[in-house]
Amino acid sequence: MQLSIIIVNYNVRDLLLNAIASLNRALSGIEGEIIVVDNASSDGAVELLGRDYPEVLTLPQDRNLGFGRAHNIGISHARGEYILILNPDTVVQEDTLREMLQFMAEHPNAGAVGCKIVHPDGTLDAAAKRGFPSPWSAFSRVFGLSRLFPRSKLFGGYNLSWIGDDTTSQVESLSGSFMFFRASVLRELGGFDTDFFMYGEDLDLCWRTRKEGWEVWYYPGTSIIHIRGESTRRSSLDSIGMFYDAMEIFARKHFRSPFLLLLVRLGILLRRGIARIERLFPSLSFAAIDVGAVLVGFIISTLLVIGELHFPDYAVPWVFVAPPTIFILTIAASGGYGVDAGRLSRTLLGYLVGFFILSTLTYFFEEYRFSRGIVLATTGISAFVGLTARFLILLYRRTYGRESARRVAVISGGSLSLPLRDRLRETLLGRPVSLVGIITPTFSHLDKVGEGGIGSIENIARIVREHRLTDVFVIDSEIGYGEAISAMRLCAGESVRFHLMRDARDGGVGGEIMATGSVRHSYVPEPYRQKIPLTKRLTDRLLALVCLFLFPFLTMFGGKGKLTIKGLLQSLIGQRPLVRGATSNSGEPEPVFSAATVYSDQIHDEKSLVEIERYYEANRSFMLDCEIIVSSLRAPHYTESVGEGVSREVVH
Repeated sequence: MQLSIIIVNYNVRDLLLNAIASLNRALSGIEGEIIVVDNASSDGAVELLGRDYPEVLTLPQDRNLGFGRAHNIGISHARGEYILILNPDTVVQEDTLREMLQFMAEHPNAGAVGCKIVHPDGTLDAAAKRGFPSPWSAFSRVFGLSRLFPRSKLFGGYNLSWIGDDTTSQVESLSGSFMFFRASVLRELGGFDTDFFMYGEDLDLCWRTRKEGWEVWYYPGTSIIHIRGESTRRSSLDSIGMFYDAMEIFARKHFRSPFLLLLVRLGILLRRGIARIERLFPSLSFAAIDVGAVLVGFIISTLLVIGELHFPDYAVPWVFVAPPTIFILTIAASGGYGVDAGRLSRTLLGYLVGFFILSTLTYFFEEYRFSRGIVLATTGISAFVGLTARFLILLYRRTYGRESARRVAVISGGSLSLPLRDRLRETLLGRPVSLVGIITPTFSHLDKVGEGGIGSIENIARIVREHRLTDVFVIDSEIGYGEAISAMRLCAGESVRFHLMRDARDGGVGGEIMATGSVRHSYVPEPYRQKIPLTKRLTDRLLALVCLFLFPFLTMFGGKGKLTIKGLLQSLIGQRPLVRGATSNSGEPEPVFSAATVYSDQIHDEKSLVEIERYYEANRSFMLDCEIIVSSLRAPHYTESVGEGVSREVVH
């Protein structure tokens, strides 16, 4: 047998099925086998493999054995001359396995080889070729020198960034997501070191491979897609702790010098601390905004209260250090930099607590009592500046950035089935979806898909930009994985994510789609005045007043033909709602801004309106209303509707 492919699965069933589907294509003409070692998954993967892929050798385990130990079980059952270590969250091209076999045949001294690895956003994974960790390479990476000087051998040692992505070269280590080994080499080395539970074992295996005189190569002649971190994301394991524990195991095992080991440990400790801070405070960038807001507020309030920016010598620099430090700590304690950083109330609470702490300190330190008025003014100005800046950033992210509504296109050579169309129109990753149209494999397919076609893969980057696509689904089984990867590479740098459908024939969707269930009950809106509480009506009036004040600018921004003074005045006096999720009840005035026009296919059925209204009711807030207003103004104006959910905008 030529090839054995070993995959260790842990609760990523749908991604695993994607991987196997791509492998079945790539194995055409190759005598090979697929071995899946399941680490006690709870997602029904073993049962589904037995039903859909009985030819796959499935080895279920009664507990999570970790990456290396589970792979060793697979290696012990492998019969191939070569062994591919493959992650379940990958997709291989049709030519990947043939290219790897040919490369190994032409390089008899190669013990292992890896290929180019592409992320779903089209960018390349730098981990496809790596250097072994050292104090200097870790320092260069932690402090950003490797990013500033990626082509430098001195600074780019961590990911060997000085080696071109399209250059075939010997490297020190490969990514554990794809490692193509000679079976004899793996058995000679005894497989993976089971001291590593997860992370680090790929580095260790490549180190030992080179130590035994075998070469490790990076070959970019073929590519795979890797959706990083899915197994970790669906696990309760401490991935950060395991990663840096693995690095320390590697350092103890291979760095004999106590001084060198100490430096590596210090680097690991530093990087672990930074990683944990980033994990605990994912919105730590807001801290810089708050520091700036506090300093601006302090300077302005000092000028207002004292009349000049002058303090006693003993008070400098404490008057500039203490307020920002205390406010940062209180905002952090209130959750202003955590997962709830989008809730402005958390930040406001932090400012209020900071005010009470600073006010209390002036009673304990009499020499600072001159600053009581300054403390009050600083808090007010800082909170206004900080909250306004944060609000505008969040609004930008949700209307232009990565948190905006999902605008979806599909790559297909034919029209969409209704069940599949419904699945795509439901909520994706917690956000409403607008189905824009169909991207065909070639321009000649546009006639086959009819009015829904918006262009072909040949100009996909332009389509993504002009339609502001956030997601592209490849649903046609006739489109090769190599073609899909090429399309992804064309869109590298664009804010779009690609998804591969496992089985387009029955509307099955790969593991990246999180869809809501079907709607069981029709939604019947109540009259506006009865349904919307007082706070919502006041918010509508406030926002209507702001829109009237900014009316000339808003019409230039994109509101011409969509926004009228009459409609805003009606909202201001309460005769018409300003913002709602879907349309109002029959007989009630329509809202000025509706989420249905933002997350729109051009024609909405009752089910889609129910989903939009439910989403709005569940997430209604001042921020969401502002998001809908801005998104409505910048939404494209369609002059022709050509079918359910698809617009006639073809890009040539």
